Formats: sequence, C-alpha cells, structure tokens
Amino acid sequence: MLAFQSKTTVARIARRIGSVALAVSLTVATFAVIAIVGLYSSGGEMASATNSAAVSPNPRETPRDGHFTVAVVLGQSGSDTADALAPYDLLASSPDFFVYTIAASADAAPVDGGMSVVPAHTFAEVASGAAPLPDLVVVPAVNSPAGPEEAAAREFIVQQYAAGARILGICAGSRLLAAAGILDGLQATSHWSRIAALTASNPEVSWVTGQRYVQAGRVTTTGGVTSSIPGTLKVIADMAGDAEAIRVGESIRYPGWTITAPTAMPVHRFGVEDAAFLMNTAFPWGRPNIAVELRDGVDEIDAASILEVYSYSQGATTTALSTTGFVTTRHGLVIKTSLLGDATATVVAGELGRPGSAQGFDAAFEQLSKSSSPSVVLSVSKMIEYPIYRVAQETAPLAAQARTPLLMTLGLLLAVAVGLLPTTVIRWVRRRRAART
Repeated sequence: MLAFQSKTTVARIARRIGSVALAVSLTVATFAVIAIVGLYSSGGEMASATNSAAVSPNPRETPRDGHFTVAVVLGQSGSDTADALAPYDLLASSPDFFVYTIAASADAAPVDGGMSVVPAHTFAEVASGAAPLPDLVVVPAVNSPAGPEEAAAREFIVQQYAAGARILGICAGSRLLAAAGILDGLQATSHWSRIAALTASNPEVSWVTGQRYVQAGRVTTTGGVTSSIPGTLKVIADMAGDAEAIRVGESIRYPGWTITAPTAMPVHRFGVEDAAFLMNTAFPWGRPNIAVELRDGVDEIDAASILEVYSYSQGATTTALSTTGFVTTRHGLVIKTSLLGDATATVVAGELGRPGSAQGFDAAFEQLSKSSSPSVVLSVSKMIEYPIYRVAQETAPLAAQARTPLLMTLGLLLAVAVGLLPTTVIRWVRRRRAART
C-alpha cells in the first residue's frame, strides 16, 4: 500500500513538473515570437522609400577648373539618409569641391526616412564621359551591400579606385567597400555594431574599433553615422588644406571637433542602459508618426538629422513631406517626398527648437527628448556617435514613455496565458470526466 502511494505521489510530482516545464517553455517561446515579429516589423518600418521614377530632374552642372569632383553613391537597395546627406552638405559647402549624386539609374534612389534622392548622374554616364570623373567617391551605408541590386555600385567603386580616385566610406558603407574588395589588406572601421560581423565575414581586412575614422592610403572609412562629419573634414583638409577644413568645420559645429582633435572615441557596445531602446525595437506597435516637412533651401544635415534620430530611436515612424513632392536643398540636391496635402506637419526640418537655436543634430535630439525617455536619447546618441553634452533635453510626457513598457507587459501576459493554456485545458477535461463518473 505504501509503495503504491509512493508511486502515485512521484507520478503526481512528475506531472506537475512536466506541466510547469511546458508552461514555462510555451511562455518563453510565445514571448520570443512576439519580440521577433516586433523586430521584423521594426526592420520593415525602417526600410527605405520605394524606388520610383524621377518626375523632377536634377539640374546638371559642370565642374569648374581647379575644383575637386565628388561623386556621392546612392544605392538601389536604399541608403542611409545621414550617411549620404551629411558628407554631401560638408563637401558642397566648400567652393573647392564640385559634388554630385550618382546611382545605377536615373530613377529617384530610396533613402531611409520615407523619401528618395534624384541622382544627378548615372554610372553609365561617367563611363561614357557624359559625366565628370570623380576625384573622390563617397560611399554611404546601403541596405544590401553584397546583393545583386548593388552590383553596379560595386563595379563603379572598383573602377574609380583603380583610376586613382580617393574613397570615403561612411559608417556601414564599409560593408559595400568590403564586398567590392576595396578594403582587402587595409585597415578600416565601421559602425561599432557591425565590426564583429565584418571581422568574421571579411578577415582579410584589419578592422579597427574606437576610432572616428581610419585612413589607409586613398581610402578613408568612418565610424557610425555622425562620425562621417570629422571623417569628411579630414578628407577636406587633405585635399583642400587645413584652412578650408576649419572654415567648413566651424560652420557645422560638430561637438568637440578641431583640426587637431584626436580621432579616438569610446568603444561602444550594447548594455543594460539600452533596455528602453531595445524595447522600442521589439515592441513597435502603436508608434506615433512624425511628419517632417521639408522646404526648398533646407540644409542637408537639417533634413537628415531629424529623420535619422527618430529612425534610430525606434520610438516613432517618420514621413518626409513637402508641398509639391519635390524639394531642392541648400546645395542643389533634389529630394522626392510624399505630398503634404491637407496633412499637418509635426515638425519643419531646419526650424526646430527655440528661435535662433542651433539646428542639425542638436535640434533633432532636443525634439526627440520631447517624446522619448532620457535613456532612449542616450542610446540613440551612442548609436549614431553624436556627443549630446550641449543638447538642451526636455522631459517627455509619461504617456509617451509608457507605451513600450505597457506593450511589453501585455506581451508578457499574453505569453503567460498561452503557456498556461494546455494545463488549464487538461484540468478542465479531467474535471468534466470526473463529473460524469
């Protein structure tokens, strides 16, 4: 009798352990599925605008004698907005440089943030002599660096490098350069979150961390996003002289930059302080939409910065709008946007913050602080490598900060409910059977 009771007790304990294990496994699996779906959704929302034929052609100018010609590459798979627009702004601010955008086709090339850029030239026009050969090729991050969509871009970069052009790789643009074979045997850097994967996939490159930019012969690569600014200023100094780099740099006012400033910076990595940012990424539902109006004459960095900080925050989606669907920037870049129509813009690029306050990334971070927690603002500054010590941050409403924690709590409750479902059903079936007997 005692042996029978002992076996029954053991069996009961085993069933309970099995039920708990099943419930925990289902809870964890369900929560993981919710997070994965959220991450996939976040990636889709960050994707570039759909490539579409250009309706408003980009006016084509010709370089004047004595100027350095610069080609800023636009990817067919989508390019990072600030990676393309920030170097364009800096180089076009100098009368020593003639800058144009270039792509595989004349169609508007998509960039992140819900807009696209009308290229001034195509790769074929450079090959035929219809467009000027570049002295410098700027390569921003693209969404599919090794894919067939960027085969023409890789070929163009290789050809221009072989012809003697300098190369400036911006942030994860180093992935496109690595895929083209340009970086083999050289030192290079990239966005800090990419270097581990690049080291594994491209061991023939000597990858460097903790540097805003790295120079190896005619190739300069920069760290994450805004590190493109000191990197581009270094290239300006090399080509046009220190005095011109100082003049342009003082107009841009990148925090802490001087012509002699060290290139070293902190080696970043994800940590517990990024929890709120990671929650934004995993739980994207219910994000507010930030409608960014662009107007003719907008500075390229002003246009890019507000779209960039919100994109990296994962706390909101962005839509670029204009009254006609096309905007010509301060330095002649033609940007295609959605139509403003009867919509009301949330912000106007270049007109953020208090009257007379600094624009660019400072103003963009100040705007972000109005709708995000301080930890998210700090995570975004780390992601795009922008020092925010001079940014006047505001306090976001608690309702704005509570969206992702609430979604995570609801997701956890749903996961627990799914985890308990089998045990609940089994108990219900047993009770029904017992009631019948």
